[in-house]
Amino acid sequence: MKSFRTLTILLLSITTLYGNLSQAQQHDNLINLLLKKNLITPKEADSLKKEATTNGQKDKQGITIGNNALQLGGLLQTEYQGFEQTNIPNTFLLHRARLILKGVISDNWSYELSTEFTNSPKIFDAYISYKFADYLKLTAGQFKTPFSQENITSDSQLEFIDRSQVVNALAGRQTDVIGNQQGRDAGIQASGSFIKTDNHYLLDYTLGVFNGNGINVASDNNAHKDIAGRLGIHPINELTIGLNFYSGQGNYGTPAQNYTRNRTGFDARYIVGNLSLTAEYDKGTDGAIKKDGWYAQTAYFVIPKKLQLAAKYDNYNANKDIANSSTRIYTGGANYFFNNWAKFSINYLDRREATIQLPNNIFEAQLQLVF
Repeated sequence: MKSFRTLTILLLSITTLYGNLSQAQQHDNLINLLLKKNLITPKEADSLKKEATTNGQKDKQGITIGNNALQLGGLLQTEYQGFEQTNIPNTFLLHRARLILKGVISDNWSYELSTEFTNSPKIFDAYISYKFADYLKLTAGQFKTPFSQENITSDSQLEFIDRSQVVNALAGRQTDVIGNQQGRDAGIQASGSFIKTDNHYLLDYTLGVFNGNGINVASDNNAHKDIAGRLGIHPINELTIGLNFYSGQGNYGTPAQNYTRNRTGFDARYIVGNLSLTAEYDKGTDGAIKKDGWYAQTAYFVIPKKLQLAAKYDNYNANKDIANSSTRIYTGGANYFFNNWAKFSINYLDRREATIQLPNNIFEAQLQLVF
């Protein structure tokens, strides 16, 4: 009887660990039945129910309806900015407020729809994907362009509150000539992975064709279609090396005209244990203006899964034909993870210009909730 009870408890522990929300009531019924037949003690029953609840909270984010056909999630980030410059008031702001709907309809079909509510509501991602095999998936709609490791990293997974200067300038973000497109565009792309080893693929690729004028527009603003691609190389499971390119035209200026908008870059990210190392270099041409920049950063969990310290060097040259046009930012930061959903971050940005040094350092604090 004792061995049977031990086996029963073990099997129940496994099923509660990997069960989903729809199975919770079945688990409770089974536990109650075993308790009624005196196969487990009341203490053991309470322990199993508590374990099922804890594991469900720990491992699941969002709400799933059906067999993954509809998954509801979201991201909230509220931020405080303190400026060294006396003429800029310190402020609280809503950094991101996002609602995400996505799902897997079958082994082949999937979709995502994400909406951002800060300032004014806008659609970020709206796409449909069809997966033929691991080596080929087609995606059509509006989504992130495959350029820059930091650009394609989810906002909730960044180790710093803000992205780097060169990524903001060359990947369709805050300071790009085509405006802040959140790194996204409308188009179609193919992606996949090749050469599988024991536990990972050695190569993955993404190649897409885009309008080139950003998000939430009815049609292209010129006759040219832009091409972007990324090749990921994984010599070992912990290391990713990325090669990126973008070839296109931007329609901007007063009056608006078509200008060359080309980019190339490479990046690397290495994660081992509690340590992560990331570096990226990108360069681009907007019309006749040549730009480039790079960053290197490291982050380390001094308390595993709880407290992470991070440091970053960020250099950007907005016009390589003009002397002393670069800006350097030294950032120190810390991230505290309350659990899988909640994170508190602080960053201090020491900003240094190549010419006259301005008192423009910034302190930032951000509370994040993702579900």
